[in-house]
Amino acid sequence: MKGVFDVVCLLGVVSTGMGFLASRGWFYELTSHFRVQLTVALLLLSLGMVLQRRRGAVAVLLIGALVNGALVLAVARPQPTPVVSQGVPLRVVSLNVHTANQEHDRVVAYLRGTEADVIVALEVDNRWALALEGLNDRYPHRVVEAREDNFGIVLLSRKPFVRSQVVDLPGSEVPSIDVTLDVDGVHVPVLGTHPVPPATPSYAAERNRQLVLIATWAASHAGKAVVLGDLNTTPWSPHFSRLLADGHLVRAHPHWGVVPTWMADQPWVALLLDHVLVSPEIGVVSVEVGPDVGSDHRAIRADLRVPR
Repeated sequence: MKGVFDVVCLLGVVSTGMGFLASRGWFYELTSHFRVQLTVALLLLSLGMVLQRRRGAVAVLLIGALVNGALVLAVARPQPTPVVSQGVPLRVVSLNVHTANQEHDRVVAYLRGTEADVIVALEVDNRWALALEGLNDRYPHRVVEAREDNFGIVLLSRKPFVRSQVVDLPGSEVPSIDVTLDVDGVHVPVLGTHPVPPATPSYAAERNRQLVLIATWAASHAGKAVVLGDLNTTPWSPHFSRLLADGHLVRAHPHWGVVPTWMADQPWVALLLDHVLVSPEIGVVSVEVGPDVGSDHRAIRADLRVPR
């Protein structure tokens, strides 16, 4: 039993180090996403070593916990946001409905209750597209790209479109929706997107290419860009950091905390995969993660103020 415990401790320490090599390859990056879990696990393991009076091991595990904890705190701290007193309000919601989810009424009721101006729904097949027609009375402006492969996408809006299109970002085989909204006379570019999950090295490479192209899109709309979706990456990935830097974007995150949006009821695997990203000039009033509506994802809702 002691040998098994030692192996678990070693894995925790090694995984902590591997996360810093995330830019070198797919497998390393996978470990970078679990900083919260590693913090908790290493703290608990260090207590076990205290009981065994193994001071050297306690020190190593505590250092590992502190390293991971510092990275968690860096993401948990509020993102400074400008005060845009004269800006126009815009409430946005992104939800991966999960193709296999049968709880259509719960999802539609939740989305209706958000009073959002813009909704991006992901993993929309023909069945889900039909269910979301229950929101037609509230959202007259729509772009629908239903698919049967978990990458269908829908954008619903109460604000009229200046332009709208379904786009296949070069190098990606899944669609995104690119629109410009007329929000009380202010034109706001919005991109709804859902890169593939990095389940294999080739999928990870495709996701990374799409993140680069999202950054290019955002940079071309600097000042008022809004990106919504399940990006299949956490804030601890270097690819996510590069997306923010190259796209001149920030996370909509005005308050302390790290709230997972995927597998939220299973803390040892729960991850923050769904994001609202905005140009730094956009004010962020609040962000909220939604309740369980039958999907493996939770919605993310943000109240924004866009400068005139």
